[in-house]
Amino acid sequence: MPKVVTKLIARNEVAEGTMAFALDRPTTFDFRAGQYMVVVLPDPPHTDAEGNRRVFSIASPPQDTTRLLLATRMTGTALKRSLAEVPLGTPVDLSGPGGDFVLHADASRPAVFIAGGIGITPFRSMLQDAVSRHLPHRITLIYSNRTPEGAAFHEEFARLAQTHANLTYVPTMTQADKARQPWGGERRHLNADFLRSHIAEIAASIFYLAGPPGLVAAVTKAVSEAGVDPAHVRSEEFAGY
Repeated sequence: MPKVVTKLIARNEVAEGTMAFALDRPTTFDFRAGQYMVVVLPDPPHTDAEGNRRVFSIASPPQDTTRLLLATRMTGTALKRSLAEVPLGTPVDLSGPGGDFVLHADASRPAVFIAGGIGITPFRSMLQDAVSRHLPHRITLIYSNRTPEGAAFHEEFARLAQTHANLTYVPTMTQADKARQPWGGERRHLNADFLRSHIAEIAASIFYLAGPPGLVAAVTKAVSEAGVDPAHVRSEEFAGY
């Protein structure tokens, strides 16, 4: 992968326990929505056995020419603490892009995005890209979190779904009883019955799964039980985040 030097330009909390970090986008860095980048903090103030290198899905769309956005759960690793503490303007080594977790070309086949937790990041890029390019794909985003407070970009997806007829947004909060704000939507875990109740064209759809390994494994089983052809399932695991 080509390597360039960029810098950290912004950071903010996008959900409880989740931070977004923006890097200055080099003019030579082209990518497709859904791809990832490799980030290295050359001289971090904190170190641990996990090192100063991470792979992050790009959460911003290709149309954002000024920044590359990544988002991550703040799990307490040295690199994440370093990113949260170093001054804005700190140099960052960047390699990429990589990966082929991108939207299929055949718009006659609906897309079903299923995310758990921070697995939402590639889908944010893909959805914003699809909206920006006025793609004709019918897209359903299913997003599983424990509570609304922990759901990164939840309000943004709700607004997009209200204004774009091709987008359906189905959030589910599996521990909504522990939330600080009321929740009147789905609370079920993702299983075959859940999928059948929200997806009209299961057999024709292409499924994209992203999140922690346990969730990806469970949803892979659910889509199989719902009758999805394994050839129509693409997945990306977010391990160690």
